[in-house]
Amino acid sequence: MARTLQKNIRVTPEQWKRIENAAKERGLTANRLLVELAMEALNRREWPRTEHEIRMLRSCMFTAQAMAHDMIAAGRDDEVEEIRRNISQVAPEWLGEAKEPSSNLANTSNILDDEA
Repeated sequence: MARTLQKNIRVTPEQWKRIENAAKERGLTANRLLVELAMEALNRREWPRTEHEIRMLRSCMFTAQAMAHDMIAAGRDDEVEEIRRNISQVAPEWLGEAKEPSSNLANTSNILDDEA
């Protein structure tokens, strides 16, 4: 058996009862359930986490790319760049750092190529 540490946390009686009930349904002790849920939460902090979220992201990226092509064709390049700057501030790159937007959104590689 792995070496363990004893740590104390404070929960209300209602919270502990709910934890015990959930653990019982899963055939675990309440302590084991808390540890497993905490570790799962820490391991899943990165997004996207599931295949569904990945597919939704690809669909959104394809839609954004199509819209950018239409906007550029209509001579609205400056609006595309403004949108990219706003997005990069709200949703930074994967590594947690906002990067300068490329020269235009339409030049990004086709996200659907990954599906092939």
